[in-house]
Amino acid sequence: MRIKELAELTGCTVRTIRFYHQIGLLNVPERRDGARDYDLTHLARLARVRWLAEAGIPLATVATMIGGRAGPGRRAEAADADEVLTDLRAGIAALDEKLEELREQRDRMARLAAVVEHDGRLSLVPPAVARFYEDMEARAGDEKARRVIRRERDFMELAYYRGDIPAESTVLYEGLTEAGLARSLESFRTIAHRYEGDEPLGDREIERAAAEVVERVTRQLGADFPRVARTLDLDVARRAADLYLRLSAPRHRRLDRAIADALLTAFEKGRTE
Repeated sequence: MRIKELAELTGCTVRTIRFYHQIGLLNVPERRDGARDYDLTHLARLARVRWLAEAGIPLATVATMIGGRAGPGRRAEAADADEVLTDLRAGIAALDEKLEELREQRDRMARLAAVVEHDGRLSLVPPAVARFYEDMEARAGDEKARRVIRRERDFMELAYYRGDIPAESTVLYEGLTEAGLARSLESFRTIAHRYEGDEPLGDREIERAAAEVVERVTRQLGADFPRVARTLDLDVARRAADLYLRLSAPRHRRLDRAIADALLTAFEKGRTE
């Protein structure tokens, strides 16, 4: 039979058969009347190759299982039953791992679909947090303040992606009053104009800036502050602080460290109140 007929009978392509020739899975037959003439031996071997390959077994392993080149007049030396069983079990384990990955991927996609269905947007951060930074940027009024807001928003997106932000932090952004939004905006503007200059900040200025941030956070939480402090995962909060400092520009590092330390201290104290 010709190569096209061999391909049709086994459900593969001529190109695939030629590839199997190249890698030694199927021997090249003798020519008859100027064309390659395949027989039942080729057909049976190709059917076995396709059967194993379609089960997900790598071609290199297929070659081991069914032996090397085979053709008219000689039989390929295949692996013994124990070796084949070992390869098959390894293949099953690999497929189980891949199925688990696919299940996890499906679950993540389902959660994303639920987020879009519920909130009308796709974001790594919770809706209340995303809306807060959108609102702040819209109200900022000048580019310096917008840069500070965008920098913090980008940090939050990375922190949520890494899982390096406490779940309780969302409370800070939920149900903010107009006064709370105004205080937040004023804080961003202060950082942009008072603390973003080229001159290095003194110790008192840094202490005052950190105290202002703590005061804003505690006022936003109000009566919920002790409850949030008690339930806050401090290990995750410390990871968030470490990530924040890692990404901090050198000239901002002293200020950012003071703010991070002041917030962590405030929440640690709040656990005992």
